[in-house]
Amino acid sequence: MHKRYLPITVATALLLLIALGGYLIPASSEEVPLRVLLDNKGGKVILNHVAHSDTMDGQCGDCHHTTGNDPNPPACTNCHAAKFDAAFAAEHQTTLDDSLCRSCHHPAASIDRFNHDEHADDLTGGDCQSCHHDASIEPEPQACSNCHTDGSASASSLRDAAHARCSDCHSDMYDEGLAGCSNCHVRKKETAAESETRACSDCHATPVDQMLPTTMNAFHGQCMGCHEEKGAGPSGDDACYQCHMK
Repeated sequence: MHKRYLPITVATALLLLIALGGYLIPASSEEVPLRVLLDNKGGKVILNHVAHSDTMDGQCGDCHHTTGNDPNPPACTNCHAAKFDAAFAAEHQTTLDDSLCRSCHHPAASIDRFNHDEHADDLTGGDCQSCHHDASIEPEPQACSNCHTDGSASASSLRDAAHARCSDCHSDMYDEGLAGCSNCHVRKKETAAESETRACSDCHATPVDQMLPTTMNAFHGQCMGCHEEKGAGPSGDDACYQCHMK
């Protein structure tokens, strides 16, 4: 009699073990990116996903409250309280260098050195006038009018002009949302033959309300066309775009 039910008993035991095994065997962890590129008003910001996950002991629900392709992470300031005001800017610009900024801010937006030879040979075939011109060159009228409209103060200020901008070819590195160019940009010579990325403190060694950036090479309407007072910055948020267009 017992032998008759033995196969049924064994089969039932096996099914029970399989069912329990589904709970006992740990589920494979979902793959998550090591770093996440986030949009920020001032550009791209890199989130170190691993560091944040370790801090939360791997409890995804502490930061993510929905599922799917858009897990809706919380704002950085929820945990990293920071008031990005004049005092914050002054303190960080005078004590920190660019290398620390780039640990979070996307490095693609801050190219350290413009390779002049590579661009000249590969893109223009050595034709300097493709990017540069001076007052002695007679370009096509419609080309000048792209930036120098009739009566503009900058039309006569063409010394060392380089009208090919990084953003002409590398548009993916530039983000919209920065109305006042001079508020955050540390690259001071985007249109120069040799671009460079400089620490904010190179020019801004004094508190924000006393900033006197050195613009020796800038011919922005002979200075006073845009700067009503020395050191006062552009006359308006859109002043930079009068000549410098993305």
